[in-house]
Amino acid sequence: MKILWIDTETTGLSVNAAPIQISGIVTIDDEVKEEFNIFLKPFEGATIEEEALAVHGLTMEEINKFQESNEGYNQLIEIFNKYINKYDREDKFIVAGYNVDFDLKQLRKLAEVHKDRYINSYLSYSKIDPLQLIVPLQVLNKLPKLENNKLETWCKYFNIQLKAHDSLEDIRATRTLFYKMMEK
Repeated sequence: MKILWIDTETTGLSVNAAPIQISGIVTIDDEVKEEFNIFLKPFEGATIEEEALAVHGLTMEEINKFQESNEGYNQLIEIFNKYINKYDREDKFIVAGYNVDFDLKQLRKLAEVHKDRYINSYLSYSKIDPLQLIVPLQVLNKLPKLENNKLETWCKYFNIQLKAHDSLEDIRATRTLFYKMMEK
């Protein structure tokens, strides 16, 4: 089973926000094959929210030193090509992450900006999202109700180290959180 654990940090939450960090862990049959951490400039025309930059602790000067958006995107696709035959309909990543639908939207938006119509050739519709497991586990009395369902809050509950708002740190913590939740 091929799983792509993925997280993005973006220039905001709007529809036209751009990913500036894409990180992931590729696992095959639960063995880590690769970790990646790609920093990229926002694509042209992206919405950039000052609040988002403050959350990441970045300035536009720092972001402008990142590689061009198309270079970062191509780097990501090269990684995907190592593990997935995009011409084989059965060979796809199960996508995993915390609130992973947001990250998938960001990835698809980036593909659209770079005129790549084949991003879904790498990605299964099956997803693993620890956020979606919380309520069912609460219903079964396997997890308590906490003040919120943020990744940081659940990592604290499970004693998982997290430097939030760094996508590599976030995805490592998400993967650990998933396995701790599965133990419940």
